[in-house]
Amino acid sequence: MMTSLLRVAAFAAVGLSLVGLASAATYAKQDRATLRALDKITGRSTDIVVRVGQPVVYGSLSIELKTCFQTPPEEVPESAAFLRISSTRPVADEQLEKAAVDEAASETPVVFSGWMYASSPGLSALEHPVYDIWVIRCTAPAPVKLPPRVIVPLGDEPFTDDTPAGVSETDVAPVIEEAPTEPEPID
Repeated sequence: MMTSLLRVAAFAAVGLSLVGLASAATYAKQDRATLRALDKITGRSTDIVVRVGQPVVYGSLSIELKTCFQTPPEEVPESAAFLRISSTRPVADEQLEKAAVDEAASETPVVFSGWMYASSPGLSALEHPVYDIWVIRCTAPAPVKLPPRVIVPLGDEPFTDDTPAGVSETDVAPVIEEAPTEPEPID
């Protein structure tokens, strides 16, 4: 009985240490996020790339990425993005007066503001009757690939690399003789 309690305590200690290691993930700040948007009416999903500080309009929503963090490839994959999603067409209650509707139309109500996690889309989700939006990944722009290095000769002198092996620059180019042709038969 005592050994089984010690085993349980040892497994619990190992489990807690693993949880502690998993929560100590390092995040790298990225400047763009890939989001997936679902139109519940049509059933179509669309991937949207949003950059920090550049709002994107999807349907009647305006999506603004405030910040995005991604774990490095050697750790457990996780992306966390802070999003602010506003409705571009506010939903007006039929019982409101026209003045109240005009006042509500001048504002863009925020329908979501908070962190979204790629591994747990239901943890803090957008609650909207028409659209679902969740985070897929955070990314950085691809590095610019430079063209291969080109060496341009400055003069008419040949480079030493241009000379074939066993031939010096003073050697005369070989004379190419044409192969003799056979005479055509006469009919």
